[in-house]
Amino acid sequence: MVAWFAEVHERFTTQKLLGLIEEAWHPDNARQVFIACLTRISPSELLNFFSEVAYQLRHNQLMRIGNVHFSEPIPFPTNLFLIGTMDTSDFGFWGPDLLSKTNLIRWNNNGVTTALLQSDHSKFPESEFLRSCIRDKQEAYRRVHMILEGKRQPLRPLLQVEALLSDYAIASLSWLVDEAMVFLANSWTRQGIGLFDPCPNYNLEIALDYAISQAILPLVYNDIHNNRGLKEALRITLDSRFPRSTSFLDQ
Repeated sequence: MVAWFAEVHERFTTQKLLGLIEEAWHPDNARQVFIACLTRISPSELLNFFSEVAYQLRHNQLMRIGNVHFSEPIPFPTNLFLIGTMDTSDFGFWGPDLLSKTNLIRWNNNGVTTALLQSDHSKFPESEFLRSCIRDKQEAYRRVHMILEGKRQPLRPLLQVEALLSDYAIASLSWLVDEAMVFLANSWTRQGIGLFDPCPNYNLEIALDYAISQAILPLVYNDIHNNRGLKEALRITLDSRFPRSTSFLDQ
C-alpha cells in the first residue's frame, strides 16, 4: 500500500512539473518567474526530481523527469526554479550530480524567523530578476570584477580556501572556484545592488560565506570528512567571520 501511494504521488508530481515546464516555455511567459515547490520530500524524490534533473541540466535539457521518459530531449526553461524541503537532521546525500546544479541550505527549526530585507530597491520586476541571473562563468567573472573593482583584496577568503584545498591535493579546484564566482555574481543585481545587505562590504561578506558553504565545501565533503587536518585548517581560515561555512564544518 505504501509503495502504491508513493508511485501515485510521483506520477502526480511529475505531471504537475510537466505542466509548469510547458507554461514557463510559453512565449507570453518568458519574462515571468515560475517556482515549483516540493515540500517534505523523501530520499527517492530527492533522487528523481533533483539529483537526476541536475545531472541532465549539465546539458540544459531533459530526457526524463520523475516517471516519464521522453522520446527526444526537451530544453529546460531558464525562468523555472525548482525548490524542495526535506525534514532531516542528518543529510547524507552529498552526491556530485545533485551538487552540480543545486544549492543546499540548512534551516534550523528553532522558532526563529530570519528577518528579510524589505526596501524599495529590493522589489524588482520578474523580468529584471531574470536579466540579472548569470549562469555563464565568463560573464560571472566580468560582473564580479565590475562590482568589486577598487576594493582591496575582496576575494582573499575565497583564494585562501582555494590555496588550502590545493595544499591538501584536492582535485578540480578551478571548477569549484568557477562555481563560487557564479554564486557571487548572482549576489548583486545588474545595477550593483546587493541582495543580502544594502552595505556593499556586508553584502560581500555574506555572499562569500554562502558561496564557500554552498558552492565549494559540499563538493569536497568526503575530503573534509576523511581529513581532520584539512577540517581544522579550514576552520581556522574561515574563523567566526563566516558562520554558515563554519556551521557546515561542524556538521
